Amino acid sequence: MKKRLVSLLALTCLVLSLTACGGGTSSTDGSGSQSKAETAMTEEDYQSKVEELSTDIGTAMTSMSGLSATDEASFREGIEAVRSMVAPFREFAAITNPPEAWADAHAKIAEGCNGFADSLEGLCDSAEGLLNGDVTAEDYNNTVVEYTTGLTEASTLLTEGFGMMEEA
Repeated sequence: MKKRLVSLLALTCLVLSLTACGGGTSSTDGSGSQSKAETAMTEEDYQSKVEELSTDIGTAMTSMSGLSATDEASFREGIEAVRSMVAPFREFAAITNPPEAWADAHAKIAEGCNGFADSLEGLCDSAEGLLNGDVTAEDYNNTVVEYTTGLTEASTLLTEGFGMMEEA
């Protein structure tokens, strides 16, 4: 069980590092549209938000590096470290006024951010359920596969969105 949790957390680190290296992390509500009353962010402000998100992810990843496979308390701390990664993804996805040139990219990135956050939350819930005895090892393994697939799909969306930003 502990080896699986370490593997899961290592996979999460890998996916996040690929995401962070993919040009930053950015997102919106997924619509890519903005109201006329809301002024679009400047590209500089938006890029600053991307950099803040990358920093938040880096901080959470650093906290995960101290995990120990020898004690349950360490795993619980690791779960909380993973949960701390969710908020920056949700916050970035909530941006409703990206620069107009990046609106389509932002919509794709927002979808990826929300998918990533959903998968991270699901993985944490499942890991806690396993540690608490509420989830069987078989159910946990099935859930890990499901959420790992979700992380991969979200990472693809993020990468596509970052590519669109570079093309704009």
